[in-house]
Amino acid sequence: MSTRQLPTRPNLEHLKKQARLLLRESLQDDAAATQRFRDAGVQLSEAQPKLADALHAIAREYGFDSWASLKGYVESSSDDPVEALTGAVRANDAALVRQVLKRHPALKSRLNEPLPNFGFQAPALIGAVNHGNREMVDVLLEAGADINARTKWWAGSFGVFDGDPKLASFLIERGAYVDIHAAARLGMFDRVKELVEGDAALVHARGGDGQMPLHFAATVEIAAYLLDHGAEIDARDIDHESTAAQYMAGCTSWPRADVLRYLISRGAQTDIFMAASLGDLEMVRKFLDADPALVRVSVSEKDLPKQNPHSGGSIYIYTFGWATTPHMIAHKFGYEAVFRLLMERSPLWLQLTQACEVGDEALVKELVAKHPTLVESLTEKARRRIVGTALRNNTEGIRLMLGAGWPSDVRGDSGQTPLHWAAWHGNVAMVQELLRHHAPLEAQEEEYKATPLGWAIHGSEHGWHRDKGNYGKTVEALLAAGAKAPELASVEASEEVLAVLRRHSG
Repeated sequence: MSTRQLPTRPNLEHLKKQARLLLRESLQDDAAATQRFRDAGVQLSEAQPKLADALHAIAREYGFDSWASLKGYVESSSDDPVEALTGAVRANDAALVRQVLKRHPALKSRLNEPLPNFGFQAPALIGAVNHGNREMVDVLLEAGADINARTKWWAGSFGVFDGDPKLASFLIERGAYVDIHAAARLGMFDRVKELVEGDAALVHARGGDGQMPLHFAATVEIAAYLLDHGAEIDARDIDHESTAAQYMAGCTSWPRADVLRYLISRGAQTDIFMAASLGDLEMVRKFLDADPALVRVSVSEKDLPKQNPHSGGSIYIYTFGWATTPHMIAHKFGYEAVFRLLMERSPLWLQLTQACEVGDEALVKELVAKHPTLVESLTEKARRRIVGTALRNNTEGIRLMLGAGWPSDVRGDSGQTPLHWAAWHGNVAMVQELLRHHAPLEAQEEEYKATPLGWAIHGSEHGWHRDKGNYGKTVEALLAAGAKAPELASVEASEEVLAVLRRHSG
């Protein structure tokens, strides 16, 4: 739909103000504003509309499919050539890219330079590939972009084959060079063999994130060939300091369990997280027999320490998730026998936390009934598990923990309480559950000296779930419980949060 005409020189801040005004009017139950949301195809449920909804509605009114498309269009109108190209690529619009290149012909000599604020310091062509936009790829190639240009990422550059494998044939037809990492990732055994026969040292070559070819091996045949020609089975990448086997254990982009099992058969280092991800009961048992304390580990820098403080941390943080346990991994993948073994080897307090984490209410009740003083006797370390549960945004886990008697005032390493994390996520259900159990409203964490309300306000614009969380109702719940409201003049927040704060300040 298109009911409005953009000005000749559209201004992004002005468009954002239009969205904020629309949202404010809707939050005040203005019927006309609500109708504009409906006309734009925005489905308003019982939850309050968010700024993202209003931005989408404004974009639709101007004839764009999304705010990202409108934003990209406006940015592409910039007099700054690089800013204009960045906007056009972000908009995922090949026609816009063509227009920008025509308007700023000098850009053609800079196409292989990183675009500002693009992930991994990527040039325009990598951005087009990451969008899967073949037309945009062709526009950039016609303008002189190098199909073999790579990102400038500090730990190891990425190229066009590090995106969607479905684009591989398309890119090869246009001259993309299939290097050792791409060949391994794409399962091209003959190409891997050809390259290694030409240069044996390639088995040690660093690719994206500093990974070796073995990290990318898509088949057992390729993994075997690389190992037989000198690849180090436990070599670690640079950014995540993880082995090929660890990458494969948490691989979500394509299944490589068969390759992982082969690496293990060749002597790859293993760990209990890997064993749980494979559902290998005997391997898990051997780990626990050798070191019973391993049942307590979780995906964290404490249990998976970094050598380089500037690195991104173990790949498990990005595949399994922060503070995930072997129990949770086994349960997620449906390995019931492994989960049961881990529970049997766990102390009672850990059994209880894991039962809560996986949402097994019957087991939680059974444990509490058999051991009524269990929660009261928890160590400080055990008590702090509730903070990680809140960090992972596990509402059911929090409900079960609190119902079992877990204290709500526990603090994490930097003083955050579960209520801080619930507020940060805009998780009103979790906030309300914690408030029912007397979570401290004015507790300040150590780094920013901010309360849960402060985290909710900041999270409304910067939180991990800012597009999904219900920050308006979260702030409303905190204020209704007695949280001290900040001075409005000093607040930066989403419009729905500002609307709540205005009502309370009046």
